[in-house]
Amino acid sequence: MNTTANQYDESIEAASDVSKSALEHFEKLINLQFKAARNYADLALNNTRAGLEIKDLDDAKVYLEKQAEVARDLLASIAKDSEEAVALGRDYADSVQSMLKKSVADVSVPPKKAV
Repeated sequence: MNTTANQYDESIEAASDVSKSALEHFEKLINLQFKAARNYADLALNNTRAGLEIKDLDDAKVYLEKQAEVARDLLASIAKDSEEAVALGRDYADSVQSMLKKSVADVSVPPKKAV
């Protein structure tokens, strides 16, 4: 009976660890999304402000020539954010896999018989 209670406690502890890990992962992912949204909003606002400063044909030419740089910066930012999201996912998957392997190993150990 005591062995069953111990296995139950170990199962609850393992589930709790996985839940905590999931919460930490989602928090990191949300922070990454907030940071990315802020960066994209800043980029859009700065680009719009620059567009509103156009007064003549020369200003328009400079603005339009700069759009290639703006697009490159945006794509680089998206690529960087995507890489960070993938890395977070990998870390989370590795963490959960490690916890599950440990949990399975703990559960599959036969109980010791009382002497």
